[in-house]
Amino acid sequence: MKKALSMALLLVLAATTLAGYGVAPANGDAALRGTVKTGGSTSVERVMTALIYQFQGENQNVSVNYEMNGSGDGIKNTISGLYEIGHSSRELKTDGSENGLTATRYAIDGIALVVNKANAVNELTAEQVRGIYTGKIKNWSEVGGANALITVVTREASSGTRSAFAEIVGLEKANSPETAIVPNATTCDSTGAIQTTVSQNANAIGYMSFSDADNAKIKILGYNGVVCSEAALKDGSYTLKREFCLVTKTGAELSPAAKAFMEFVLGSDGQKIIAGNKLLPIE
Repeated sequence: MKKALSMALLLVLAATTLAGYGVAPANGDAALRGTVKTGGSTSVERVMTALIYQFQGENQNVSVNYEMNGSGDGIKNTISGLYEIGHSSRELKTDGSENGLTATRYAIDGIALVVNKANAVNELTAEQVRGIYTGKIKNWSEVGGANALITVVTREASSGTRSAFAEIVGLEKANSPETAIVPNATTCDSTGAIQTTVSQNANAIGYMSFSDADNAKIKILGYNGVVCSEAALKDGSYTLKREFCLVTKTGAELSPAAKAFMEFVLGSDGQKIIAGNKLLPIE
């Protein structure tokens, strides 16, 4: 089920996040006011919550609303005009369905392959991941693990994380049935749901935003011999990654508050918060 995160909860979560990085609200533009409607990707929740908290602390007459409903809805609702800014964790489609939009990247995030902490497997190749998700590999013993059937966990069809994961790994190619994700895969509607599902199933495998992965709950696997880390993202050795983007209508005049928020995210203060959330800044 899709969900919206209330601003009250945003503030509580962000305050906790920012406290660990020594970030405190400061005085901004007192004349800036209004409400900025945004929504989309659930993978950006942690960093976007932190960015919104800081921005609102500096501009106390501005509210930035963030609905978590997946990249697809974020893009669709930006096209319709419901949102001034959509949140996407994938690139815009080039088939014409998302024309008229501009995606402004602000961070690079790894897509972590995650399994239950009890799983003996430590890494997989791209070919093995593709085999697992298409059903060609059904048992953990085929990749060096226990003799147990693999529970495949994936995101919903509109997820930006799923789109990026499928493209990189070589899944769900047009007119290519053999690349389809197994129909009996467990489908989760958020990054958090992936982590919870994998943490509770000893035989499950999933993929999620590295910035949200909690090593106390799950185990992150190496991909093609490289474990996802901030250093591996920076030097380019970890290839299972994607960009976080702010999506707007091309040529549209943003409200002063929305424009200021985008400038904050892309500016040095915003990029410091991004770096503090296990993401690679764009600047």
